[in-house]
Amino acid sequence: MVFLVALHALSPSNTQADWRVFYDAGAHALAGQALYRPEDLPWVYKYAPVTAYLFAPFALLPQGVARWAWVLLTAAMLVRSYLLWASQLPRPLPTWAHGLVLAVGLPFFKHLFRYGNCDSLLLWLALESEALRTKRPLASGAMLALACVFKPPLALLVLVALRAREWQRVAATGAAALALLALPALQLGPARAWGELQAWRAMLADSTGPMLCANQNQSVFGMACWVSSPAEGVRYTLLAAGLGAVLVASLAWLLVALARADPAAERRALTAVALYCTAVLSPLGWRNNLVSLMPLTYLLVEAALRLRSRATWAAALVAPAVATLTGVLAYEVLGRARFQLFLELRVLGVCAAVTAVTAMVLQVRVARGVSPDAAHTRQDVAMDARGRF
Repeated sequence: MVFLVALHALSPSNTQADWRVFYDAGAHALAGQALYRPEDLPWVYKYAPVTAYLFAPFALLPQGVARWAWVLLTAAMLVRSYLLWASQLPRPLPTWAHGLVLAVGLPFFKHLFRYGNCDSLLLWLALESEALRTKRPLASGAMLALACVFKPPLALLVLVALRAREWQRVAATGAAALALLALPALQLGPARAWGELQAWRAMLADSTGPMLCANQNQSVFGMACWVSSPAEGVRYTLLAAGLGAVLVASLAWLLVALARADPAAERRALTAVALYCTAVLSPLGWRNNLVSLMPLTYLLVEAALRLRSRATWAAALVAPAVATLTGVLAYEVLGRARFQLFLELRVLGVCAAVTAVTAMVLQVRVARGVSPDAAHTRQDVAMDARGRF
């Protein structure tokens, strides 16, 4: 299913504007040229200088071939991400449940492929790092560092590692991030490399503000545009901060409740929440960034399966169903103008937030239900705690 959607994105009607930016950035990196050019706005490269070198091998290929290679590679990384997270669940899910999770994520990864963005790369790096955290903490830290260099909000996962006292992984992440940021100095020299870092920061500062109310922005900063605009300054900032605070407080309260009811489930849920927050709390949380909702969607489906209630299923699937129908059918059925209205209302962002909160509510309900598995897990945790004492 993922690869079929990816192949559909290769049709001539999909311009893949983001991919063209990546391709050009790789060529500029190979030639030692400036990456951040005001004349390229709004389609300017927005990631740290070192990340452009990852696209350099594609720049050696004809653009058409590189486009095919990138889309199929990002599809493979997305599939790998689904498999990685599914393997972290406490029990295998039936095949139809995986199909349901894919269908719910379709509005987000369909848009990702359409523009050729790199969100599946970041999701894969984050989840691969999570999978390696106990067996290979140094490799895990290096992968997380690369993800954070691409998208600094992914540093939320470093906080998760700190809470779990994964000191080797945290140290490896910090050391690798510093090394990556300094790597362009080998080609450009220290002065020019520092200049590129400064140009990157300046470009982000100049380009972020005018795009906050773009209808593709489904984060809390986009939602604040319902009643205010960035031009209103403090009012807009307080509104966006308030929306973010309410969402974070709700998720944090549910995480605390889950930790009390089932400590073994806390880490998995904390990682899923942190990944989702990297999208919804980012100033420019585009709808393709919401592929990071996938871990929470899995937790939603897994909990609904264990609760075995039709009412629970109905409540759990309302928001995902609205998002899926909006993202997949609204444009084709209602047309471009009416679809833009859905985006202006931030329907996808609101549905994602409701899905995230619902997933955590169901996880808490499962943990408090004292199922045999949960009871056994809590007994093991309690015994380990007594042994350490």
